[in-house]
Amino acid sequence: MNQLVAGTLSDEGYECRQSYDGVEALRLFHEFSPEAMVLDLNIPKIHGLEVLRQAKHLDPHAVVIVLTGHGSDQTASHAIKLGADDYLTKPFQHSGLLESLELHLKRADQLRGVEIPGELPSQGRVGYLAQLFLEAPAALVHADSSGAIRAVNRSAARLLARGPDELRGSSLGEIVPQEMRARWLDTVRREASMTRGYEGEVLLESAGTAFPANVVAVEKPEKDHLILALRDLTQQKTLERRYFESKRLASLGRVVEGVAHEVRNPLISIGGFARKLRPILGEGSRGDQYLEVILSEVERLERMVRDIEEFVQFSKQDRTRFSPLDLRSVLHGCLDAAAERCSAGGIRVRSDIPAALPSIYGDPSLLRELFDGLAENACEAMPSGGDLVLRCWLADRWIQVQVEDSGIGIAEEDLTEIFDPFFTSKTSGTGFGLARAYLIVEDHAGTIDFESRVGKGTLCTVSLPVDRRWVPRNPEPPTP
Repeated sequence: MNQLVAGTLSDEGYECRQSYDGVEALRLFHEFSPEAMVLDLNIPKIHGLEVLRQAKHLDPHAVVIVLTGHGSDQTASHAIKLGADDYLTKPFQHSGLLESLELHLKRADQLRGVEIPGELPSQGRVGYLAQLFLEAPAALVHADSSGAIRAVNRSAARLLARGPDELRGSSLGEIVPQEMRARWLDTVRREASMTRGYEGEVLLESAGTAFPANVVAVEKPEKDHLILALRDLTQQKTLERRYFESKRLASLGRVVEGVAHEVRNPLISIGGFARKLRPILGEGSRGDQYLEVILSEVERLERMVRDIEEFVQFSKQDRTRFSPLDLRSVLHGCLDAAAERCSAGGIRVRSDIPAALPSIYGDPSLLRELFDGLAENACEAMPSGGDLVLRCWLADRWIQVQVEDSGIGIAEEDLTEIFDPFFTSKTSGTGFGLARAYLIVEDHAGTIDFESRVGKGTLCTVSLPVDRRWVPRNPEPPTP
């Protein structure tokens, strides 16, 4: 393979040096400073990934194309993170290697030209750099060789919820939780000294709470000094969580849709033939009694299939034609219906809705369905009577609505499954109510959460943003 690749490259006019182990490869790289390296990962003495790391540390612009016959997605990802420009799995087309080499050599030439240092204004150079550091929209921190924070800009102070004077002189490790400080600082110092610097995802501490963040660090402006750029990932993580929850519900929707389709035709046949047997068996006979059970179960399954098809149709509908609305009118309508529904069951309905609320962007019919469903669930959870409370208030830029009951409650192990189709604690029904509720809240860019204790009752909190165009630093609504 070595000879074949070298021959192919030589035929195209490239000057080649060959090595047969990792030690020789790095020696040649030191000696000749090549523009490109074609590297087999499975080589003796030093693993190819370590050769890649050291080569990129010596010359970050050198093109490295990795070859392996034992590749995997994980190996490819590791190689790319270490700086590999391309990744080819053997056997490969030599034309593909040549095309990749040509493309990345051109790109490396462009990068070398871009990274020629530009000149700063001659007057007030220090002041210019200091102002640039302080006013940068990115959160920046400068730490010295002892690990003490020398300077922070305004964005970093806001992100860490500590004043610049309070942060200056403190240890860099104090921005992360206690248990990870020593290990994290060692990793940052080691990797920041490399050409590509350090980049990682860690928890940062702000006002006594931890939040996920992306941290990039380089060894500047002096040896062992660090410049760190911090980026809050709270919103990204929340969106990822919601995306995976939506994806899970969508997958469940496809499964139940397929089940409903496959079950409908046999049900029609079973029900039809069972009804034809009735005159043959004779009314009141033992066979007729069995037949009654069969028809009852068929009707139950037919209702379930209809519920499934309605849920799937609902999940596929375009529900984005929203307009400004007054949520108070929706909630008052929900209260009137709940009072009528609960009056015969010994359930007391109370409310706490402010006289004025800002309008939100949504669909009144969907929100009415949402809160009617939550109130109905609360009533059904109190078969012996109790209290149903609906309260609402403005918190920051969120409108929060709570539906609380004093009913039987939900077991803790069930709380993670209540939004799944088919999950229900009732003796009847298919469990699509809260699955639909989740979709409605998601369409309104809000959140829905349940707290419950068995025998004590359940509290449901729905949070809806006042302005869907507003992107908060922390997209999670305030804790009630």
